[in-house]
Amino acid sequence: MTEHIHKASWAVEREQRLEHLSHLPGKLHHERFEALNRASRLFSTNGTELSHHIAKFVGTMEHVNDLTDDFEHETVRLFHNYIASVATLRDMQRTTHRKLWPERIPEKERRDENDRRTVWEVKIYEPKVQELFGDDDIRFLFDLRNCALHHTVPMMVIGTTWKHVPPAPIQWSNTVELKRSELDKFSRWGGPAKRFLRTQENDVEFLPLLEKYSMRASEFFGWFWEQANSKVRTEPDEYYRKRSEFGHWLAEVHAKPDFEDRHGSHPIPGTLRRNRAKAHAERCEFGTTGWGGMTVDSSGVAVVGESDWDPLPAVGKYRNDAEESDTIT
Repeated sequence: MTEHIHKASWAVEREQRLEHLSHLPGKLHHERFEALNRASRLFSTNGTELSHHIAKFVGTMEHVNDLTDDFEHETVRLFHNYIASVATLRDMQRTTHRKLWPERIPEKERRDENDRRTVWEVKIYEPKVQELFGDDDIRFLFDLRNCALHHTVPMMVIGTTWKHVPPAPIQWSNTVELKRSELDKFSRWGGPAKRFLRTQENDVEFLPLLEKYSMRASEFFGWFWEQANSKVRTEPDEYYRKRSEFGHWLAEVHAKPDFEDRHGSHPIPGTLRRNRAKAHAERCEFGTTGWGGMTVDSSGVAVVGESDWDPLPAVGKYRNDAEESDTIT
């Protein structure tokens, strides 16, 4: 028996367009930027969760004796998540910029054989890091991540103090701090972290530190994003434009009628035509484009290159097969 594979013409068009999109350089940049966004959201969410949790106690009239053991356990867990996500975001940024600016520093300038730094990293990235993250208290936060991984998860000191000298109102203070005696057991603090610890008389109040770092990290992420996006802006723009145009085309091809019940067994007459017309209008509003690139000839005249993205076909030709699936006869 001979097998004949019939594939709807819209499905052939779809596969060709998906193949084209999958090989665009902009797709790789899109994936890198998405990974950066995930790391940034992880960092921001961990910081928000930690702040909201601590705010249940700090700044309130709640007494420490009224807290459950779960409060301390949850504080330690959320704090650990936060400092871990600090390192994750930094690692993702490093991976990204070494892909976009891969030229390594000359061998004679490398610290050792494992030094993977790039020219852009040394000239542009590291000075900005020093500008925003060079303060001793922030360097302490970076080292704290190593302390948590290689020594111990930070221990918390949670307390309530109050003073009342009539006729003045009661002065009530709740604090959540890092236990200094445990921090002192870690032997691998860097110079800036040691200087910061010498300024702390007792246990270490970390909430102002987190607020300061979060503000700096937000500023740095915006700067880094613009640097990376400017480097490759044309290629992601090409990918986004083509992908969006293709998405509008698919929406028109796959337009469905409205149904009278949730099982989709009774289509409402006339709704298919209406929904297809709506999808077509949205597709027309978005428009179509080629992407052949531009060059400048010897006379300084800009010349548009030949497009590798032919206009997507009119959907009307698929009305007889839009509902077909691949079949074997």
